[in-house]
Amino acid sequence: MSLFRCGRFPSGEWPIRTSAGIVWFRDGQAEVDADSGLAAALREVPAVFGIIEDGVTEPPTEPPTEPSTETPTGTPEVPERPAQSAVKAAWVDYAVACGADPGEAEALTKPELIERYGSQ
Repeated sequence: MSLFRCGRFPSGEWPIRTSAGIVWFRDGQAEVDADSGLAAALREVPAVFGIIEDGVTEPPTEPPTEPSTETPTGTPEVPERPAQSAVKAAWVDYAVACGADPGEAEALTKPELIERYGSQ
């Protein structure tokens, strides 16, 4: 088993989407089978999540800064609304960009996401 830590979400329960599926971090930690595709996929998660594998050299103490999404007026920029035919993951990402809690957005069905966030 491999233990991973998530610096972005050090407490509570948070799902992190990887190319191999969802990994739930509880209080900043997740344990996955070292030989599974999830372990390899976690190593490829963007640095902004601050995911590190125990026993692997720590990343810099300051995570890289994300490009600013602030418009000149100071309001956050919301990405373009996905098409209704888009996969659920695109709707989850859109809902989170609109201010939804990542765990709550993941728990909703695609039709619920479209109903709540389709008109924003």
